[in-house]
Amino acid sequence: MREKKQHINPALNHQPLKNCRTNASPLFLELLDTSHDGIIAFDGNGHLVYINRCAQQILDVKAADVLGKPAVSFIEDIDVLELITNSSLNSMQTHLWRRHSLLITTSRLNDKDLYKGCLFLLHKTESDRKRDDEVNRIKEEFGALVESSYDGIILADGKSILQVNASFGRITGLAPGLLIGKKINELNVEGHVCLAAVQEVTRMTRYHKKTLTLQRRLITGNEIFITGNPVFDRHGQVIRVLLNVRDVTDLKSLEDQIKNVTALCEESQQLSDKKLGFFQGIVAESPSMRTLLDLVLRVSRVDSTVLLMGESGVGKDVFARLLHRLSDRGQKPFISVNCGAIPDNLLESEFFGYLKGAFTGANTKGKSGLFEQADHGILFLDEVSELPLHLQVKLLKVLQDRRCQRLGDTKNIDLDVRIIAATNRDLKQMVADGQFRADLFYRLYVVPIEIPALRDRPEDILPLSLMYLHRFNKKYKVSQTLGHELMSVLETYDWPGNVRELANVVERMVVTADTNVLMPRHLPDSIRSRGNGVPCVKLPVTMNLKEAREKMEYEMIKRAIARTGSTRKAGNLLGIDHSNVIRKANRYGLDIQAIILEDRDNVSSIETVPPQS
Repeated sequence: MREKKQHINPALNHQPLKNCRTNASPLFLELLDTSHDGIIAFDGNGHLVYINRCAQQILDVKAADVLGKPAVSFIEDIDVLELITNSSLNSMQTHLWRRHSLLITTSRLNDKDLYKGCLFLLHKTESDRKRDDEVNRIKEEFGALVESSYDGIILADGKSILQVNASFGRITGLAPGLLIGKKINELNVEGHVCLAAVQEVTRMTRYHKKTLTLQRRLITGNEIFITGNPVFDRHGQVIRVLLNVRDVTDLKSLEDQIKNVTALCEESQQLSDKKLGFFQGIVAESPSMRTLLDLVLRVSRVDSTVLLMGESGVGKDVFARLLHRLSDRGQKPFISVNCGAIPDNLLESEFFGYLKGAFTGANTKGKSGLFEQADHGILFLDEVSELPLHLQVKLLKVLQDRRCQRLGDTKNIDLDVRIIAATNRDLKQMVADGQFRADLFYRLYVVPIEIPALRDRPEDILPLSLMYLHRFNKKYKVSQTLGHELMSVLETYDWPGNVRELANVVERMVVTADTNVLMPRHLPDSIRSRGNGVPCVKLPVTMNLKEAREKMEYEMIKRAIARTGSTRKAGNLLGIDHSNVIRKANRYGLDIQAIILEDRDNVSSIETVPPQS
């Protein structure tokens, strides 16, 4: 006789059941396993014969560990044990079990009046469900924080790897998804240095029950620290190991850079005052500054007029004095005048001098002008763009004729003066607007030298900081040092005030810090709130952790795109794949092209004009 085939719903994927020791139908048991209530069953001797998935979560046990065992081996609650042993009556009562508020329904299982066991239905109350929702929300947020960590994170139990974040893959080159679920003892320790360290740290952390760290060098040359942190249960046993993998290559590079700069400063202190004086106050670690110094050295050998351009605080006066020291006129006068600091009615007399009695209030002995005082030397016209138009005409004539007259005099004075001018404004635009004479502009624009802003030469920030730190330590007789965290902030700040602002900030920290190691908290509030490394985002007090994380992520992605000009470079800056940058930008409604174009429009450039003789 042909055996009838049992028809089972194909949607149920039947596997050998590991959560029961009964002869019940597999289909029936799988249906019980999908229940949102906990279900457990004991035989007449009090041994567990069935436990579904929900009950395993409530009791925090695995079916394989408790099936067939007596209730007393894994249930500590005396009241619950009483329900199992005293099974003469069916009951329903609310009970606090394993931190869960449960409505426990007990059903006696009889066969012909013989006690065969009991069945427990564990129904979560409303308060317990709310607590579970809160726990799940916290777990979700914790998982998101782990995933967003810049360091590599691995969570492992005694046997296998449970979780790996994306940063671990970025640091080590190993795909996180391929490691999850791998047995600790089966890791490919011969094929990868990091996996060998993970295996060793996990084993030692579990054995010694304390935090341990190993240092290793990857094949790429990067140095990493692997730290294992034990996670204990309430009995003091290690149930998890949280591993932190940190790439310290950049930190090592920064330490080496500090050592090199410190050695350079110590070496410079041993130079003679004469040699040290030539480049005093100038640091040129960046390529742009090295190119600029090379140009200054070549220009210093001739007498051509130089126009120094750059933002306020970049050190235009420092370069003007350097040109003077390096030139053949180094032993002759260097006269500096700020054209914007002298009243208009006194400018002409200051520039060209006057005879006694030339005007009311004039010195009875007369006075020589700045051009006369700079004879055979250099006259530095700082902020030349502030000269009024009527004086621009006379200045142009002096530059052309190489002679001038004092006020009230008819006698010409021959001049041998080299002119160095400086401005932080766009003189070409001023010429177009009629605010500056075109003929004077071309007379000054013989050798234009653009001094880069400090934010465009980040390689110089650390050496400059150390130089000013040494200077102010000596001045105020203290011994402050720069902390690593502070250097990170200094190197990512925009420095709108450039080198002058950096010097002022270092001096302020030296005289106000309450410790010998300068930290970010010693910086002015304006810098801490405008640093580029991590955007300062004002968050409402009522905002939860998830909303705060999304707000921070929005700001960092927007700033990274604006700063780098592409999603690929933004991804490299943030340590994520560029496809993730695009996906997250779309999620937050960011217009990538608009951000790039807006940032590009904010960058002004100076058009080069051919030198005029």
